[in-house]
Amino acid sequence: MLRLLVLALPLLAADVRGFKHVGGKDGVEVFRNMASRVIDLYAEGDIAAPPSVVRDVLLDYDNASKVTDHVAESRVIEKNDHEIIVYQRLKLPVITDRDVTLRATWGQRGQALTMQYAVDNSRGPAPRDGIVRLSTLQGTWLLEPTRGGAATHARYRVQIDLAGSVPKWMVSGGAAKNIPKLFDGMRKQAALRLQGTPEATRSRVVR
Repeated sequence: MLRLLVLALPLLAADVRGFKHVGGKDGVEVFRNMASRVIDLYAEGDIAAPPSVVRDVLLDYDNASKVTDHVAESRVIEKNDHEIIVYQRLKLPVITDRDVTLRATWGQRGQALTMQYAVDNSRGPAPRDGIVRLSTLQGTWLLEPTRGGAATHARYRVQIDLAGSVPKWMVSGGAAKNIPKLFDGMRKQAALRLQGTPEATRSRVVR
């Protein structure tokens, strides 16, 4: 618990000093910490749904593949009113599949809602042959209400080391390009919830 807090709290500041603008699309701007030894990205953009709906989408790990096609497997191991433990296998271009067990928690910071996750492989399955196990993956979302609470300005920071023998320069550009796609997937899933589809009742674990 203490390790997760130590890792996650600095990310909430979303301080982009020292970050370089590396791209953007569809209203999402992406920045990269060029000095970091791992892939360290920050992004922000708007989503036309309240923060509570956006966070429900983020925490709907059973359906994570509907938000991003890089998630080949996402299985919730434990879930209660303060944390979710989830195993994920990532299918990425060119390189071997990666996997990881994450611990996700959530909270509030002023009027904004938060969600953060970090590696907790001790609570997941053992490593599998042919899949590279990640030991560094952490992220934080800060979801600020806009338009009177009807929409969200989302700030996201993620740090990942893809491990194995792949050089960082080979995959960092692809990771940056994938973030606008992640926002697009979140927008689509949030819109479905607002339209009263079956998605609207999924993963309502946060109140």
